[in-house]
Amino acid sequence: MSEHSTIVPATAGATGILAPGQRGPVMLISAGVGMHAFNDLAIAASVPVAYSDLGALPMLPVAYALFFIGVVTGGLLSARLRSRFGARRLALGAATVFVTGVLLTSTAPAGAVFALGRAMQGLSDGLIVALCYGLIPELIAPALVQRVFSVEAVVWALAAALGPLAGGFATEYLDWRAAMLVCLPFAILFLICATLILPARPPRAPERRVTPSLPVQMCLAGAVLLSVPAALPALPLAALAIPVGLALFAAALHRDAGADDAFFPRAAFRTGTVGRATWALFLMPVAQSVSSVFLPLSLRETFDISPVWVGWMAVTMAMCWSLSAMWVAARPAGLRHTLMRAGPAFQVAGALTIACGFSAGLPGLVAIGHGLSGVAFGLVWGPANQAIMRATAEGEQGRTSSFMPTIQTTGFAVGAGLGGWAAGLTGLIPALQSGSGTGAVWVIWGGAAAVALAGLAATLSLPRAIRD
Repeated sequence: MSEHSTIVPATAGATGILAPGQRGPVMLISAGVGMHAFNDLAIAASVPVAYSDLGALPMLPVAYALFFIGVVTGGLLSARLRSRFGARRLALGAATVFVTGVLLTSTAPAGAVFALGRAMQGLSDGLIVALCYGLIPELIAPALVQRVFSVEAVVWALAAALGPLAGGFATEYLDWRAAMLVCLPFAILFLICATLILPARPPRAPERRVTPSLPVQMCLAGAVLLSVPAALPALPLAALAIPVGLALFAAALHRDAGADDAFFPRAAFRTGTVGRATWALFLMPVAQSVSSVFLPLSLRETFDISPVWVGWMAVTMAMCWSLSAMWVAARPAGLRHTLMRAGPAFQVAGALTIACGFSAGLPGLVAIGHGLSGVAFGLVWGPANQAIMRATAEGEQGRTSSFMPTIQTTGFAVGAGLGGWAAGLTGLIPALQSGSGTGAVWVIWGGAAAVALAGLAATLSLPRAIRD
């Protein structure tokens, strides 16, 4: 008897995502992804307001770095915790940690407490998202996997539409503390789905060790180092923590590849389709992270617009991502692959357009640039994940699927650390407040464009043709 014994297993004969044995898992996965998406999008405009009110605005990059590191940690530990406690207990425990983090941010008396709450939310997000993606190849029929990715694109689109309205209006007409609570309904929905859909672990099921192996411990240490530049932006040598942290990740992957029971995908960050695609999925979030951290603050300080409009502009990227992802999913395989190879070029153009918009005092241009970045992710993300899964050996597909969110979030953590360090050296925050932030803006988003170019090089090195 397995922990999924009460769920109808995924079969090739399933006729649709609403078929028996499919609708429950799809609902659970959508609830987990929706909780993550809605939380991030709804509070995007509220976090700078919170840190300004708490008198801790320089700590803004630290909060984001800790959140992303929490997601990385959760992603690394998710599979082992699941093997120890079962999917149901992991889901319920992680959701409880998430709710605790939400309550902590909404009642935070200081910036450090707020950052702790965000770290707890990140940890639970990482556990839940990795769990949900890991369930896809187990519980979803192979013929329906593409439809599930399309459903998740719709979930992101809905979150992009409703999140800024909920968070922006809560911030503007109540306060930022109320905005921190708008994601609670999604957390409750996920708790209900996990309770009803995932079976309890059999009491006599064999238990596997939960202590992280050495490669996982090395990755966790590397994740902590990634936050150092954001925490110590005034110290030039703090940037050295980034290559040291990445070196630990690389050493962990190398050591793990030779293990009999490898934890990570063996082909990640190497040559071939899987290696090059994982590089793209890592580098694009590195480039995007500066917008995640600094775009709402820059919009607020430069153009003095309301939290509602800051929220809408900040999620332009997510809306364009969802719409372009849904569009590209309906294209033939060859065209999808061609668009994926060229996709990061839109991110390069987007970063430079954002810098131009701030320099010229044109908020509409900033929105266009952010939207171009969303198009880039929409063109790349789904096809790149599919290419990776297609090129992965059958026995490693579950591990690879669970690892994909960790790759993405590690990129965001690296970018948040570097961005916080660069913002401290250039004096971005005081420059924005004094109206003289043009130079710092070009350093921040110009650097993002350079990283996106590296992502473009990774996708262009993929094979030119692909078959369904």
